[in-house]
Amino acid sequence: MPKKTTTDFRELESLAQLHLPLNEPLRLDRLRFDLQNPRIFERLGPKATQDEIQSLLVTGDMKALELVPSFIENGYIPYEPLIVRRVRDYFVVLEGNRRLAALRSMQRSQDAEEIAAFKKYKLNEVPCTVFEGGDRQLLAYLGLRHLSKTKDWSPSAKGSFVERVLKAGMDLREAGRLTNTSVNGLRQILLTRRLFETAGSLGLDLPRSGAEGETTFWHLGDAIRRTRTKEYLGLQENPNPLKAPTFDETKFEHLIGWLYGNTKTRQQRVIESIRDIGYLDSCLGNKRATERLEEGSSLAEAREELEAAGAAVSGHIGKAKRSIQRAMSGISDVDKDGLQQVKDATKELDEATVQFANALKTREEILQKASKI
Repeated sequence: MPKKTTTDFRELESLAQLHLPLNEPLRLDRLRFDLQNPRIFERLGPKATQDEIQSLLVTGDMKALELVPSFIENGYIPYEPLIVRRVRDYFVVLEGNRRLAALRSMQRSQDAEEIAAFKKYKLNEVPCTVFEGGDRQLLAYLGLRHLSKTKDWSPSAKGSFVERVLKAGMDLREAGRLTNTSVNGLRQILLTRRLFETAGSLGLDLPRSGAEGETTFWHLGDAIRRTRTKEYLGLQENPNPLKAPTFDETKFEHLIGWLYGNTKTRQQRVIESIRDIGYLDSCLGNKRATERLEEGSSLAEAREELEAAGAAVSGHIGKAKRSIQRAMSGISDVDKDGLQQVKDATKELDEATVQFANALKTREEILQKASKI
């Protein structure tokens, strides 16, 4: 997870002061969903229609319909107005898109109770506070509310917001203050977003919303921050975090398959938990283990290759030692016919031990020569 920075919230609150007028009642037909809302933008993109956003908010994981019972019981509570911004002859809802979706659902509902409540409380008009500040003030307000206080945006939504901050002319350091996140943490989020976009262009459909989307995002983010995985991909970040990095697309498809499964290549996922990502990174530092993975082997099989090639050779020696000790405990049960079998096996073991000692000596000599270069 990206590291947090120490933020002076009083400074942010000062920057985010809206100097807003008193609540102003506005009709629902004068209100529009905010296309730039990070949670909407990350799911539907920049060209979503109002109907598409309505559908997302009431049927998706944002669960706007959960607000309807409160409106039926209490009407619209005036001390929590929608925060809106005038755009020509209508108003964009900066804060309260879920509430607007719930109210529009009631307005179109055929349910008798909802119809009655909508008329009783005159919900065709709701209290709104009109934002009159500039873009920088708006971004400070949104960052303070969603990232420093309520923290209700997913990592991908945070990335969408940071991109909006950068496009508004601020740099990563300023974005870090607004989001209470280190510059390196923001770079990692933006790099992961760029790779998510690449996955989409390659026809790899990854979930972006809800708990599954957040887990997917962080599994990829955790993988690409690791040294061996980055080297395997040949991953080179672009100095401009809004632009795509360079990397080997074929190997990237392998990585996506190992992390999530890949229907295009029929690769089954090998990652079952966040701990497995570290094991995968270790395997990608070894040629034979990597080849096993690319051939479709499991992570456990790849790790066997890694263990055979690395420090875990001593583990195999330990297993052989324990096997011999177990064999010794059974010598008293060997009969005349079995004795010759045991002698033959012992001879083969002696030969294997000599071969191993010679191979070990050769490897030691190679490493000594390499250290002198």
